[in-house]
Amino acid sequence: MSLSDNAPATRLAIPERVRPPTTRRSDDALARLIQASEQPEFDRHLTETLQELISFDLAMISLYRDNTLVEVSSRSAPERIHEDVLGSYLKHTFTHSPFFQMHRRKMKSGFYLMENLARTPQLRKPSSAAEMLEIDDGEEIGYLTAGWPKRLKEMDLALRLSDQYTVQVALYRSGNRGFSQADLASVEPIYASMLAVCKQHWDKRVKHLETDGDPIRSGLRRLGSAELSARELQVIRSLIAGLSEKEIAEELDVSAETVKTHRKRAYQKLDVSSRIELMARLLGLDRSQHV
Repeated sequence: MSLSDNAPATRLAIPERVRPPTTRRSDDALARLIQASEQPEFDRHLTETLQELISFDLAMISLYRDNTLVEVSSRSAPERIHEDVLGSYLKHTFTHSPFFQMHRRKMKSGFYLMENLARTPQLRKPSSAAEMLEIDDGEEIGYLTAGWPKRLKEMDLALRLSDQYTVQVALYRSGNRGFSQADLASVEPIYASMLAVCKQHWDKRVKHLETDGDPIRSGLRRLGSAELSARELQVIRSLIAGLSEKEIAEELDVSAETVKTHRKRAYQKLDVSSRIELMARLLGLDRSQHV
């Protein structure tokens, strides 16, 4: 279990001495979460359940698939992430997130402190020229999406669904008020059951997404008559996710020249000449305005 005392250093462990017995409050919270597992507003019910047990000022829930951020939503109390800022994160800056990078490294389910994740040696750190980012040494990871609330402390619940999918439930406290192991004491009695309910919900959600088809693959098929190879599709997905050719080369363990070759062949099949044109056509915009 990921909350055990022998958990990896990056995961938050609860000392045995602060683990309370199951309480009526946690039982009631779990019961309400189970009742909400089939509802479309499950995200809201989950954050409300956690808010009863752990105090926080802001929450964000993200679903990652491979190199993409499939969906993201935020809950405010009282901090707020503006829609345009959340949109920037969804389209661009999530690729710099330590959590996303750990997702790509097949992180395990459990609670994590962001300040611990950010110290993982293998993670990439953005340059000062990174698009849509503000470099700020006062932040626990050293940077943030432009317009994001400042001086937040973050604790994440990771739910690993499969090799492809990870759910991130990010809880934030303002004013540099950090989280500790003791904050999870009230969650411990229902932790395993809560994860089971969440996994059941998101497994169904992911199955629905897969049943509806791969939206990126479907969109690409509309653009060109030739089918992309597996590697070309992988490169195009990464480009859509905002990765540079150098980052894609590192991820695929190939040369930058090989990535460039796959990109050129894919662009020819899709009848586009740039990433901007590709994105515009996938979004259904008038091609003549972006050539």
